Amino acid sequence: MARNKEKELKEFLIASRKKIGPSITKAPFWAVRKKGKRILEKKQKRHWKQSELGLEFKRARKRQAGKRVKGKKHFKKSRYNRERR
Repeated sequence: MARNKEKELKEFLIASRKKIGPSITKAPFWAVRKKGKRILEKKQKRHWKQSELGLEFKRARKRQAGKRVKGKKHFKKSRYNRERR
């Protein structure tokens, strides 16, 4: 692991990797370690390059802080929101 990672992040990554298990990935260990993404995400992206455990850590941290995690809000463009020329 990189030496600049926080202790909480390291603990979260280790716990999530233990939940996932080593048998899912088919990538060689040296390649996975070199990429910094040792084991893939369990739910959707099943390729070892597309692991997004860092985003999952940020969501978990927000949940622990009591903040609700939502998706992005998309606003409709209307003629009233545009600047008048």
